[in-house]
Amino acid sequence: MKTNGWKKDNSGMTLIKLILLILVTILVVFLAYEIFYVDLFGIVKKANNPIDVISSFVGNNIENEIQNVKDNENSSQNVEVITPIVNENQYQSSENANTVNHYYYNQLDESGKIIYKGLEDNIDNMKSGNYKIDFDTQFNELLNSDNGEQKLNVSFQSAWNAFTYDYVDIFYIDVTKLILTTRTTTIGSFSTHKVSLSNDGYTNYFSEGISTETELRKREKYVQNMRNQIVSSLQEYSEYEQVKYLHDWIIDNFEYDTTYKKSDIHNIYGALANKKVVCEGYARTFKYILDGLGIENVLVSGTATNSNDVTESHAWNYVKVDGKWYAVDVTWDDPVIKGEGNLTDKLRYQYFLKGANSFLKNHVEDGYLSKNSIKFVFPSLEKKNYVR
Repeated sequence: MKTNGWKKDNSGMTLIKLILLILVTILVVFLAYEIFYVDLFGIVKKANNPIDVISSFVGNNIENEIQNVKDNENSSQNVEVITPIVNENQYQSSENANTVNHYYYNQLDESGKIIYKGLEDNIDNMKSGNYKIDFDTQFNELLNSDNGEQKLNVSFQSAWNAFTYDYVDIFYIDVTKLILTTRTTTIGSFSTHKVSLSNDGYTNYFSEGISTETELRKREKYVQNMRNQIVSSLQEYSEYEQVKYLHDWIIDNFEYDTTYKKSDIHNIYGALANKKVVCEGYARTFKYILDGLGIENVLVSGTATNSNDVTESHAWNYVKVDGKWYAVDVTWDDPVIKGEGNLTDKLRYQYFLKGANSFLKNHVEDGYLSKNSIKFVFPSLEKKNYVR
């Protein structure tokens, strides 16, 4: 009887263990499914991720949201001039489209490259408007040398010039609010210098018209959407055709701002959202979309003398087509600038894919992109104009 009793109790324990095993198995399977599902489909959101704030603006909602940002301005927001237009959901991401070639970065000295990389590596962080880039003691040797502070200032200005000429989509930072700070600790005759870059003394380092990160990201999504639409429209065309159609679209859709008083007239947002800019806005937008197309090009500045024999500061582009460099001045090909109404093709393409022999007759390069900067070197143009 004891033996039978012992067997009966053992059966009960076995049943309980079996039930527990089943429950544990179900729990493990459930947790594994949840983890796999979250990882695969990205269900979990980071509570404080600023990108999530504007996730609803991507795609079909971007036009409505950006219209609120622009206070219902009556500017055209389509790119139907270029065909075919594909479905918006098929656009490639801006990150994949961007092909910044670091043309100006490659000309910096060691200190300039450190600053440039600090900016580049923190592009997304700087969209907060007050992110501090800490270089720690990387410039200690430089600052302990003769005229070290002056050398660092030149490196910073040169790095900023190179950065904003390579990355023309950095339209939201006011460099006058971006402060390079050096904190020095001296013990005896030995000094240690720690350098940082921040909005020290300012609420933020955003450009005029932008007060919050949310506002910035709305604008950024808008210009990315515009570029992606154009890039997608031109995928089936040759390199030459892509450059030509983009040149024509800008001329047909932009207007030169003769007031020189409005905000954003120098950048890609003013061009793509407001359609009114000065030469720098034309040239930066041309580069921005060419970058998206993967066509090698650079932003160029200097002076130019117009038909009235007036010499002014000016900006244009050099573009590599069929492996050779040619000049394009979209601004001067715009009929609004020339005041001729409907132009003939000869005038419309007067500054399109030109060689040095003709283009540099009235355009003069200036490698000093600003004061207190190194002199940059531009690509060497073909002597003769492009012939298709």
